[in-house]
Amino acid sequence: MFEVRKSIKRFRNDPAWCYHEKDQDYLATFEHGGYPFSLGPGGLAIRDHLRGGVNGREVSMFHLLAWQRLTGHGSTVSRTYSVAVLPLPRTLPATGFTSRLLLWDTNDGKRRALPHSSNSYTYLPNLGTHLVRHYSKDHDFAALINTYAMERLMHDARLGWRIEGNRMIGWTYGRKTYEDLLAMVDTLTAIVDGFPEQTWHWPE
Repeated sequence: MFEVRKSIKRFRNDPAWCYHEKDQDYLATFEHGGYPFSLGPGGLAIRDHLRGGVNGREVSMFHLLAWQRLTGHGSTVSRTYSVAVLPLPRTLPATGFTSRLLLWDTNDGKRRALPHSSNSYTYLPNLGTHLVRHYSKDHDFAALINTYAMERLMHDARLGWRIEGNRMIGWTYGRKTYEDLLAMVDTLTAIVDGFPEQTWHWPE
């Protein structure tokens, strides 16, 4: 925890980054019915929101507090997730890929992976391998972008991500340093850059 506080201070004092200790306005821009926001049915809050440029992309990084009700109790428990958000060149079908190790960490893989606005989306148990759980509004699109290399990368990083409109939301469990979050940004960027060219013309 001490390393995380030192990391926040380093980035907060860096003029290249815009820092907000709390940012409920930014939280309101996300659909809360999909990962990782659906993991906080008892309430959500953003802490230590940083926004800046990485490799020509404006990215956001923050810690997400998610309150969950304890089964059989009236109390709640707070869990923390580390989140990075990247812009995409265009709007794409609602899709989410989640490392099974990450779902094991959260111990709450039954919440909705994609928001209600995605209408009918499908869990795709036969796509890819056992390393990642796949969800998409468009099975063919999910199959287009999926590769074993990406699944292996996500598995090793205990990473999840989903596409919401024209942005990718990446997340993992725990309160990570912002150096770790920058590494997540690099991983997400590698995933996006690895999408085939047809992705950006879908569904043509």
